[in-house]
Amino acid sequence: MKKMHELKGLFDKLTQSKPATVVLSVAFAILIWFTISVTLYPTTPKTFYNIPVKVELENTQAGENGLSVVSCDVQTVNVQIEGSRSKIGVLTEENLTAYAVVENVMSTGEFPLEITVKSDTNVDFTVKSVSPSKANVTFDRIETRTFNVEPAFPNIVITPGHTMSDATCNPATIEITGPTAQLDEIDRVVASSDKKEEIDGSYVLYTSDVILYNKENSVLDAEKLTIPVTNFKIDIPVLTQAELPLTYEIRNVPREFSDEGIKWLKSRLKLSTETITLASNNASLANQQNWHLGFIKLEEIGLNYSTTFTVPEKEGVINQSGLQQVTLTLDSEGLEEREFIVNADNVSVVNAPANYDFKVITKEVRITVIGPPEELDALSTTDIVLEIDLTNHNADQMVSFSRDPVISFNNSKHVWASGVYKIALERVEKTTE
Repeated sequence: MKKMHELKGLFDKLTQSKPATVVLSVAFAILIWFTISVTLYPTTPKTFYNIPVKVELENTQAGENGLSVVSCDVQTVNVQIEGSRSKIGVLTEENLTAYAVVENVMSTGEFPLEITVKSDTNVDFTVKSVSPSKANVTFDRIETRTFNVEPAFPNIVITPGHTMSDATCNPATIEITGPTAQLDEIDRVVASSDKKEEIDGSYVLYTSDVILYNKENSVLDAEKLTIPVTNFKIDIPVLTQAELPLTYEIRNVPREFSDEGIKWLKSRLKLSTETITLASNNASLANQQNWHLGFIKLEEIGLNYSTTFTVPEKEGVINQSGLQQVTLTLDSEGLEEREFIVNADNVSVVNAPANYDFKVITKEVRITVIGPPEELDALSTTDIVLEIDLTNHNADQMVSFSRDPVISFNNSKHVWASGVYKIALERVEKTTE
């Protein structure tokens, strides 16, 4: 009984104290407010901010069709929920997860999906609002494809007199993993080095930089692609390069047709291309004077003459001009052709075997001669010599035979015989006295 009186006295003293009165009033007000709220308002709203958004494909048609999420334009949402005041009051952002609702997605593409919120606890609540309420989600299939790799080295300079052959990458391919839509955009894969160097011989670069290009030669964004880090070796073959004049040789030219005459005739014979550009890994190419096409015969050159050379190939030499054939044509302007009848007196047999004599059977030959008209006017049949050279002739094998003569012209520098002629000869026993 005594204790009760002591407590009552202590309470009377506290209530008579002004600060104590204030504290007790606040406490009683809170208690009354809580009692009324719980009684009259058993549920209450609550807002959470920056809840991460997930897109899960397990047990969905999208997942069963082999689709993957490529992108989602919403990363977090703000959520307002409503529930039991006593229960949702203990929830935090960590207890909530926002999900994009994946329904009826069966193909690749971009889809607007509703966003909902779930709790990883057993607390029940109602979602009042989600902001933003939808997310644009892109779906695609993820594949791995193999691409050929091209080398690129824009800052490597080849010194004059040299050229580069086809550079190669090692490894020559790379596997890239990513959405099929992005893989379809890749037209070229380039291993690129920005190293600066001036080179005059074969060179090796190393790089791990990979650049992707589309068909418009624009650089592609590789953010969503998986490209393995690869150390590429780029081999750059450097060749000696030379631009050489094309040449040919005229055969069966008589001695009287001087070097000046050959030079004059070649000035009238026009090549369709005068030079060729060649490259080789042999530095001696730089010292070569010309590229020889072949031979033509003087007697084959008529007023309408034209012939075609096949450009010769040589092992280790690259024809960078790409020429396969070159045409040689006679410029016949200012030239004429005339026919001369030459008899056997104009035939000369030289270098005959000493143990036989040789008789010319052919009595006369009609010869077509080409040249400037003023020289043809001055030409007579006595100026035309037909020479038969019997060097290395085995006279014991045949009595009668024919030979092609070499035709020359005395006192004429710019005329020649066109056509093939035959002189019939007969072997006779050498007369002895």
